[in-house]
Amino acid sequence: MIPADRQRNYLQTGLYVIIAGVAAAILLERLLTYAEAAEKAAMEVTLSQLHSALYARMALQAMRGEYETLEALTTRSPFLTAQVRSPNYLGEFSGVPPEPKTGNSLHDRSRHELVYVPRLTRHLSGESPLMPRYRVEVYKSAKDVYTGVALKPVAALRWQ
Repeated sequence: MIPADRQRNYLQTGLYVIIAGVAAAILLERLLTYAEAAEKAAMEVTLSQLHSALYARMALQAMRGEYETLEALTTRSPFLTAQVRSPNYLGEFSGVPPEPKTGNSLHDRSRHELVYVPRLTRHLSGESPLMPRYRVEVYKSAKDVYTGVALKPVAALRWQ
């Protein structure tokens, strides 16, 4: 214990600053990791909602006999097809804009893919550019017998 009447010297002050800096660096690194995990979870929830809405839309159109519309599911934006609103959906584009807003989704009309532009990519690995892409696939077992719909990843990206 340091006596109250004795002043701290420069060595003690430097040591306190170093300890506080190391603690702050560890805290910031953990916060970035948790922020990226939250972003991944939000993207997965959006994909799950889209999948459920697409499945319901497909079932409705199959019951009505709208088979041409079902075949067009793979080319249209899943957000527009499923009528799902999201504040993070930017809309449809021909290709990916040069500098898209991060943390948002968009539909690439030229490749028929849903693209997510992540904010944080520290734990995202795979082919560059590091943007998860998904394509709508419609499954059928026979002519006019539809069995399901899915949002399948296009590239092998891994978000740890």
